[in-house]
Amino acid sequence: MVGGATMTQVTLLKIANEEPNKGPEREDWINPPELDSPAARELIDPAVDETTKRQAAYELLSAPFFLVYQIDLVDAPMALGIKDLKRGTVGARALRFDSKGAIVCIKIMNFQNTLATSDDAILKSNLAVMDPKVAAALRDDLRAQLLLRVPALGRAD
Repeated sequence: MVGGATMTQVTLLKIANEEPNKGPEREDWINPPELDSPAARELIDPAVDETTKRQAAYELLSAPFFLVYQIDLVDAPMALGIKDLKRGTVGARALRFDSKGAIVCIKIMNFQNTLATSDDAILKSNLAVMDPKVAAALRDDLRAQLLLRVPALGRAD
């Protein structure tokens, strides 16, 4: 899982000039740019000049493989601003494609809000609606949990 070009599915869709489907799985907070190779970020940045974009495309096409992070499920109602007092869960996959575009490996990642963050959010949720600050803290926690799991993808199970 180490040594190829990495990107989120949202970035891949933007590179292909495809509009991502609406939904929490496609939001920026759960598709962090830290997962994208610099070349992938340059290709979707409208401020980057055409020469740099061509160089970025060459760099991506020269990669030995592509690793695409795909968020499949965001079952985190409080993080989405819905008052349903349960711990947030996210299901994702890391899809490794060879240089020709064939899938050669899939790693499944499931993670949740930390128990302390979730319990704290439940205690603070005494209003009829979710406090936006509490929802933001839960989103930040889920994003951090994703970023913690990515380095472990190369380990043998």
